[in-house]
Amino acid sequence: MKTREKKVGAALLWAAPLLACAQAQPADAGKAQLERVQVQGEASAQALRRESVGALVVLGREDLLRHGDTRLTDALQRMPGLSVVNNGPRGAEIRMSGLGGGYTQILLNGEPVPPGFALESLSPELIERVEVSRAASVAQSNQAIAGSVNIVLRRVPRSAQRELKLGLASQFDRPSANADLQLGDRAGALAWGLALGVSSDKLVWPMALRQQVRQASNDGQGQLIQAYATDKREFDHSYRLTLAPRASWTLAPDESLGTDHLLRLFRSRGGALDRRSSEFGAPPQQARNDLLIAAHGYSLRSRFNWQRKQEDGQQWELKLGLTRNQRDSHADFDGYDFDGRWIRDAEVLSLAVDQGLSLAGRWRRPAGEAHQLSLGWDGEQSQRDEDRLQREQPLPGGLPVENLDEVYQARVRRLALFVQDEWELSPQWQATLGLRWEGLHQRSEGNVFEGVTSRASVLSPVAQLLWKLPASRDQLRLGLARSYKAPTPRELMPRRFVANNNSPTTPDLQGNPALRPELAWSLDLGWSHPLGATGKAGQLGANAYAKRIENVVVEDLLQAVNGAWVQTRANRGRAVLQGIELEARLAVQQLWPALPALDLRANLAFNRSRLAAVPGPDNRLAQQTPASLNLGLDHRVAGTALSWGGNLNLQAGGPQRQAETRFIDLPSKRVLDLYALWKEPAGGGQWRASLSHLLHADELTQRRVLVQGSEHRLDDRWRSGMTARLQYERPL
Repeated sequence: MKTREKKVGAALLWAAPLLACAQAQPADAGKAQLERVQVQGEASAQALRRESVGALVVLGREDLLRHGDTRLTDALQRMPGLSVVNNGPRGAEIRMSGLGGGYTQILLNGEPVPPGFALESLSPELIERVEVSRAASVAQSNQAIAGSVNIVLRRVPRSAQRELKLGLASQFDRPSANADLQLGDRAGALAWGLALGVSSDKLVWPMALRQQVRQASNDGQGQLIQAYATDKREFDHSYRLTLAPRASWTLAPDESLGTDHLLRLFRSRGGALDRRSSEFGAPPQQARNDLLIAAHGYSLRSRFNWQRKQEDGQQWELKLGLTRNQRDSHADFDGYDFDGRWIRDAEVLSLAVDQGLSLAGRWRRPAGEAHQLSLGWDGEQSQRDEDRLQREQPLPGGLPVENLDEVYQARVRRLALFVQDEWELSPQWQATLGLRWEGLHQRSEGNVFEGVTSRASVLSPVAQLLWKLPASRDQLRLGLARSYKAPTPRELMPRRFVANNNSPTTPDLQGNPALRPELAWSLDLGWSHPLGATGKAGQLGANAYAKRIENVVVEDLLQAVNGAWVQTRANRGRAVLQGIELEARLAVQQLWPALPALDLRANLAFNRSRLAAVPGPDNRLAQQTPASLNLGLDHRVAGTALSWGGNLNLQAGGPQRQAETRFIDLPSKRVLDLYALWKEPAGGGQWRASLSHLLHADELTQRRVLVQGSEHRLDDRWRSGMTARLQYERPL
């Protein structure tokens, strides 16, 4: 452990000069590598969307900050094309096409987020815009079967910037606070910016669980064998410090150099308290569990970017990236039986370190008047080291002790080569044709299992077509691409992750070194229609997709020699997916000036999938969200400095068959958020108040497993609570 601490100190010393110099992100580092999209100054989100050949949705900075969210995932749940599933203390999952399980690729400035990166804790204050791309791109990793979400960090400012934001929030009577400072300026050829953020969050996730074992029957009402309930309360109190310096230098009129960095330090204390009550049959071994976890660590992301343009139109770009994430935790676990006896005393020390190095380059040049050719490469090497030391004390009449000293290491090497032709057939027709080869080499090893090596390569053609209808300003887009999803090092490790209360509904987890990548073909079709003479009045749109996935990974449930239930993953055949999404935005006053200044928005999505290896009905893929609806409005009150608005998000759940003998019933979700903004006169500050999760509807997930003539059930009810937030913003 001491050796690891020395590495932490060395990393911080290495980062200190960068922070002191306030180095920062280049002016164009926030530009996503999207075909035919050039960010010029403060180009609007809708302009970026209309100029993209591929299907693209853009959420600008104003939309991200409208509700005063302090977590990015809270803002993204209102974005068209996305659904966000909250997993409590394990973070939130961003989904496209309603698909979970890692089918959606998350990018940061066009690059895959590094392992260990906590996306849910990223503040919207650090972000310029978010781009949701349904179509694949050869200039980005094609591990995007459902699509890609590209988070573009803030650029260096065009003029002097001094801004302070202070906020308070409360949920379940637990206060949280945050402060954000934005600085920036230009001096000759140098432009710089610095974002500083501090936060203190007190969060709690109350849950109620009920487990039953019945004799299997056709009607699901067999004789009750065992039943007990658990009142569970997970909690976390964390402190975070974020520094994000960025800078760019204009070396010559046609040459620039830039750098951006993101350093986050955190410290937290949390855990979980379980209280069980036996209702029928044999009681569980433990009536009460107390888990307390103290953790601290940091994440560091540094990027360097060089660009050069030549008079003949050639463009050169080179990127170098460094990442390092570290988490050090100390957990104490105490267990008690129904007589109040102390039967388990365990202590776990763990250290996880992720570090990576990436290098990418791209060359572009015109080929005649209608073609723009691109060649490039993208290479990355990452490594995860994990140590876990578990010590248990024997207690009179207690549970058997298990002392462990485990060391794991996973290394991933990725190399990609791509070629692309951006082809302007006519003023109305544009096309992008590309080919990308990507190879992966993964090696996992540890002191409790034999080393595992995995190699895979994928050749991905991409074709995109844009037709601008001459008579109506409508646009039609068509995209065809091959993409894939590779298993993670954790999924390949044959290491066992032990569940606290092992049962068919709460099994241990174990990796499978024989997993192969999932391969997919995707066809996307989109239509958009601008409203009003200039398009500023809003837009109507529709998008449809069809996908076919081979080597689909599904979950298998096995029983080990010692009787423990184990869940592992395996490749099982094919899945097909279809879906459609409808979108509408309307600025009422742009069309009818006499009406109030209302901005209305709505999007509706339907998703379907069918997994061939699982009998129907309800054999959907990866707990897919079958339908979602977003309704929102913003109102600027005439003659006042007040504006207000809200958003209603609905997500359908329903039954899903995971295997022939395993079923899950997912909850439907209803989230209502409101906000109000009041601007002080004479260009002063502004006050923003918001209420999130006003409906605070409980979410009930039901699992059912049929094994050995018995039916095991688990009902998991998550209790949500309203969050009230007040924020003050002022330029300095």
